[in-house]
This record gives sequence, structure tokens and C-alpha cells, in this order.
Amino acid sequence: MNSGKNFLLEIINVLNVNKVNYIIVGGVAVVLQGVERLTMGLDAAVALDQENIKRFLNAMRELELEPRLPIPAESLLEPAKVQMMRDEKNALVFTFIDPKLPIRQVDFFLSKDLSYDSLKNDYEEMDLEGQKIKVLTKSKLVELELRVNPIRDKDMSDIKEL
Repeated sequence: MNSGKNFLLEIINVLNVNKVNYIIVGGVAVVLQGVERLTMGLDAAVALDQENIKRFLNAMRELELEPRLPIPAESLLEPAKVQMMRDEKNALVFTFIDPKLPIRQVDFFLSKDLSYDSLKNDYEEMDLEGQKIKVLTKSKLVELELRVNPIRDKDMSDIKEL
């Protein structure tokens, strides 16, 4: 589906067309909040109800994005499997990539404290080239960056810039 246009805008458009409830977090949110830095892929805090996850998975199929690991994408619909990924594999995200262009990716946060429902009071609505998007607030981004352990240079830089 990649038509050569900005793949982040393409991903956002497909998520919006599929009516996925999500909040942009991570590096893209940091950039949208005014920090100049390079970031790859979209980090999404997605509402974890079954219907929303189905809409999200449909969007990933439309975008021709596949799970990075050899785990079926539909595993996200099974709470026990998600719990196992978090507990046994210490997984924070489930990553979808374009096998032809691996920087074209989406990270689906597995943790309940990084889900849409947990963060729904901490976003700003923005307009990005005609797309209405929800972006995590600066203060919440700083709070989450401070939780990173060990804290990385880019996290410290983000915190200072935010």
C-alpha cells in the first residue's frame, strides 16, 4: 500500500479510516510536541477492547504490515496470550513492520498502563495535514520518559526539550 507518500501520514490515515481509538505516544508524539529529533515508526496506545483491536488489525492488513515476530497478529485478541507476552517475554510492544521497508512500522503497546484507556485523559487533539489525531501531552511524555530504566541519552534530551 505504500505509495511513496509520508508513511506516518499513511498509517495515521488508515487508522483513522478504520476508526481505531488510539493515542500517538513515543518518538512521534515527542516530535509533534515540538522537539526536533529523528524517529522511526509510530507508537500507538490502543484501546484494548476486542472491537477496537479488530479495527486495528484490519488497519495493519490494509497497510500490509506484518508482525515482526513469528506470532499471529490475532494473538492480540487473546488476553491470556498478551499477558504471557508481557510476563514471560517481558514484551512492552507488539511490532508490525513492512517487510520491504522495515522503518515503516507500528508498535502496539501491550501494557495496560500504556493503553488508550489509561492515557485517555492525557492527550491533546491536533490537526496533522487534515487528519485529527490524539497526541500524548508534553507532561505525560516527560513522566513516561522518566520511567525508562536505564534512562538513555535520547530520553534525557527529550525531557530537556519538552
